[in-house]
Amino acid sequence: MLSLCRALAELPEVSELRARIDGGGTPAAVGGLSPAHKAHLIGALRLTTGRPAVVLCPDEAEALRCAADLGAWTGARAAVFPVREWNLYHVEAVSREWEQARLHVLAGLQGGRIDLICAPADAFLQRTLPPSALSSAVLTLRVGQTLPRETLLAALETGGYRLSEQVEGVGQYARRGGLVDFYAPGQTHPVRVDFFDEEIDALGAVDPDTQRRTDMLTSAQLLPVCEALPQAAPGGRRGLLAALEALAGAAEANRPGQTANTGLAARIRADAEQLRETGALPEADRYWGLLSPALTTAFDFLPPNALLFVSEHARLRERLRAYAFRESQDIETLLAGGVLAPSQTVFSLDEEGFWRRSAAFDTIFLDALSPGAFARAPRAVWQIPAKQLPTYGGSLDAAVADIERSRGEGFAVAVLCAAERQAARLGEILEGRGVPAALDFTPAARPAPGQVVLSVGALSAGIEYPTLKLCILTEGQLLAAPRRRARGRAKDARARISSYADLVPGDYVVHEHHGIGKFTGIVKMPVDGVERDYIHIAYAGADGLYVPVTQLHLVSKYIGAGEETAVRLHKLGGGEWHRAKLRAKTAAKDLAQDLIALYAARKRQPGFAFPPDSDWQAQFEASFAYVETEDQLRCTAEIKADMQSAWPMDRLLCGDVGFGKTEVALRAVMKCVLGGKQAAMLVPTTVLAQQHHATALRRFGDYPVRIALCSRFVP
Repeated sequence: MLSLCRALAELPEVSELRARIDGGGTPAAVGGLSPAHKAHLIGALRLTTGRPAVVLCPDEAEALRCAADLGAWTGARAAVFPVREWNLYHVEAVSREWEQARLHVLAGLQGGRIDLICAPADAFLQRTLPPSALSSAVLTLRVGQTLPRETLLAALETGGYRLSEQVEGVGQYARRGGLVDFYAPGQTHPVRVDFFDEEIDALGAVDPDTQRRTDMLTSAQLLPVCEALPQAAPGGRRGLLAALEALAGAAEANRPGQTANTGLAARIRADAEQLRETGALPEADRYWGLLSPALTTAFDFLPPNALLFVSEHARLRERLRAYAFRESQDIETLLAGGVLAPSQTVFSLDEEGFWRRSAAFDTIFLDALSPGAFARAPRAVWQIPAKQLPTYGGSLDAAVADIERSRGEGFAVAVLCAAERQAARLGEILEGRGVPAALDFTPAARPAPGQVVLSVGALSAGIEYPTLKLCILTEGQLLAAPRRRARGRAKDARARISSYADLVPGDYVVHEHHGIGKFTGIVKMPVDGVERDYIHIAYAGADGLYVPVTQLHLVSKYIGAGEETAVRLHKLGGGEWHRAKLRAKTAAKDLAQDLIALYAARKRQPGFAFPPDSDWQAQFEASFAYVETEDQLRCTAEIKADMQSAWPMDRLLCGDVGFGKTEVALRAVMKCVLGGKQAAMLVPTTVLAQQHHATALRRFGDYPVRIALCSRFVP
């Protein structure tokens, strides 16, 4: 994809634009661009200039689409900077998902880890904490670092984290002896900090479901969980408390032309009392003017050499005005209801301020059609000859005809597929239709004229550049609807106890090395000067075992006990547990021998051998609307191999609900039908029969397969 991205720099218009950027000749405007073309141009300029890039879009959907396309073009993840809602009313629980996503991006900008951002324009209107406040709230942890545990706990409190029994979501932290867990914004997992005295002994990633350490880390970063931090106010929390008291006094004052607002004053004093008692202020957005007198936004975090791309200028200006109108209406309601103080009503930049801040950066306007009038007059305007290619709605014949036309006109054709296996399968389909296609998963240069190359990548649409003689198609255009994101993988079936919170004193448990015992409780024990948590397991006699919580994976619940069945505890150090495991292994071997004999008898029975996969089979499988899991592909291949063999198939396919068993079955049905046979799907209920009937009609809709439903509702 990088070679295709850099190819755009060969266009004369792009070369001139690059020269203007280098020479400070911006703002500039480029027209004639679809969303996919915009991402291509941004990616090419990002790669050739080496400068950070920020794309301001008219809405969230375009920002997400642009980020996905930019990631495909440049190979680097583009961060999305979202709009957030203000927390102005008292609620029991506050969702800070978008706020935390913003903090992750801002911290990445400060640390130089993020240099490619897409955002709806109004996200850059909204105020945020000053850069100095964020940098002082960020704490980087490293193995071997000297850091008192109390310092980390204080940083978590001031960063807005909530103390919990165990960490399950962003913004929570837990402490147990020498262990501290926290879940920071922007992270995919919680982090466990293991202290030895005042030194960080180990850092690890934690599975929030099992509460077990999964990977060891060398460093971790702690970010605040909210933008409005009380400690960021001038004078810290004490300064904020004094400012709140003054604000409440002003609300109560009877000044000429003003009416005392006792309700507002009471609300402010209640907030001050909450801050004094808990150190937290969930509705701190009401006091932005006290927290940060200067109006800072994301513009203040951008490096001076950042390139600013403004997509669809006219729509973007409408978005800015709509946001300003909506916010002004909300502020009027808040003032009338005594929720907001009159001096605390500035939450965002106005449109004039937005364009004034943007003028500090080299700006390029990108539009499908030139709007005619710009908020900042461009010094140069270009039109790039390009067009967006249509989808073929699953009509492979039409797609092949267009590919052949492009090849005949000397175009280089690149087809982007979701994965290497999809590319190989599509290559076989094209070869079967007389279109020579080469596989190149690491292209160093764009394809030669008249050549068709299949590679791995993804774009929101296919595009074409007549001047460059370059045509880029996507797998979704050729075969069917774009593939959706793969389903989540199944949890490890061997997961035993999610956490010690799942255990109740009196539960029977099994230790992998010592056998059946009874869980009696959790105890804290000092070891080498550090207090740690242990679970106590009682065994036969007076035997007992203390298991560190870090070794919980060795313990599982005993599932063999019934209400009328007495459970016999094993004795520590005895041979009973070893003999029990040996008996189980022997029984498994005997069962395996019986199965081998049974399958040998089956192999001697004659069966029908279905023919190998045809072109229609490949098309049917390629039109699946999801990316298959590895298990689906493996099971499909095994089942088709059974069907092509000369003996009867006897196979059981197991899987949880929603993991794709039906699709595997439908592929076997397709192979059966193409082999000249009938197929039947038996299901346990009438409702399920109707659901599978609808699914089959949808999947086989483009093929001459007759499908019927047989149930008690059908005459």
